[in-house]
Amino acid sequence: MKKNYYLLLLFCGLFMTTTYAQVIIGGRIGGGYGYGYGHYRMGRRPQNKQREKQPAYKPVVYLSVGYGFPNLDANEFPDYYGLYKGSVSQTGPVTASIDYRYSRYSSIGILATYGKVSVPYTNYNNVYQGSSSLENWSVMANFMQYSPLSNTATLYFREAIGVNIGNATSTISPIDPSTLAYQLGVGAKFEISKNTAFFAEAGYGKYILHGGLSFSFK
Repeated sequence: MKKNYYLLLLFCGLFMTTTYAQVIIGGRIGGGYGYGYGHYRMGRRPQNKQREKQPAYKPVVYLSVGYGFPNLDANEFPDYYGLYKGSVSQTGPVTASIDYRYSRYSSIGILATYGKVSVPYTNYNNVYQGSSSLENWSVMANFMQYSPLSNTATLYFREAIGVNIGNATSTISPIDPSTLAYQLGVGAKFEISKNTAFFAEAGYGKYILHGGLSFSFK
């Protein structure tokens, strides 16, 4: 349980830090801050010019589907004295998300995943002793920050946190999987048509590598 609290505090800190950084960056981009009345007036002119150049942002809704690898729910399987884990069988996690991008730099949404993992256990003579499996759904609040790389490519950062809804079975000993679900990631979107983009991501939580398609709606 302590581990879950530490992770929750980590997510809150990362979200607050990222939000604060965006405010600072946005302030520097929008205009400078100076000392005294004269400097302040000089700092206002570039801000007005940039506002004239940038059109008003129109919010976008993204619907994304993807597949992650490997399925890190396998970390929920405990180690037993005198037993050895075999090769993990896994499905997913399959991911789906809907995100509301309300500014050029941020969006908020829901990320859902589904996956299944199982592992056999053997003794030191490689004799089968039993197995454990975990079928898991997760639902997470999904916070995204964006940084354009070009007209067709965008860098993004993901911070997601929520709950696991799992069904664990074991022929060796009962398993009590964590109810905390989370995902940290950094990736990029590459536009392949007007309303469709391919994304690739690396991170930690539910998966390490992640890829799929994202569809935009205005």
